[in-house]
Amino acid sequence: MRRVNYVVCAIGVAFLLGQGVGSSAYGKTVEAGETTSSWVGTGELFELGNGEQIINGFVKGVQIARHKDGGKLVIHSGKMACPVRVKLNRSKDAQSIDGLCTIVAHEGKDIAYGNWKCSGSSKECLGEFTFTGGSGGFTGIAGTTPFQTSIEFEIWEGKKGQALGYAIWPNLTYTLP
Repeated sequence: MRRVNYVVCAIGVAFLLGQGVGSSAYGKTVEAGETTSSWVGTGELFELGNGEQIINGFVKGVQIARHKDGGKLVIHSGKMACPVRVKLNRSKDAQSIDGLCTIVAHEGKDIAYGNWKCSGSSKECLGEFTFTGGSGGFTGIAGTTPFQTSIEFEIWEGKKGQALGYAIWPNLTYTLP
């Protein structure tokens, strides 16, 4: 069994805060607070030569946002699903990642879409997530927020494999019209 370790930029951003859906949030920037995500995925590895590899994959998981509301800790969660492409260069200890995400919150009533890009070493990938649209309470969602992530990818059968990982958004931020 061969193991490929790399940090993957964040798999998609969040399940956004319940308070961000109400009419009081429209026209405002919403700071959802510290957001983390854990996820699992599958993918296929392609060897390009000279230490370069491409992994086409799909990850899904849960994101959790924590913020204070009147001194009380409030926690929100949502489901995410993201196709990703990881480009690794093992000889240069470098990677870059692109992904598209769908985030489903509030029992499927609100959906946000976005894309992300990151780059870094094989152990750390830093980048940004950009909201590109949504529906329900997230209609018109926009904004770009920084994040970082880590992933471990294990090849278990030929070129196919599985991945486990997490992502961190120090302060997930977005706007609603």
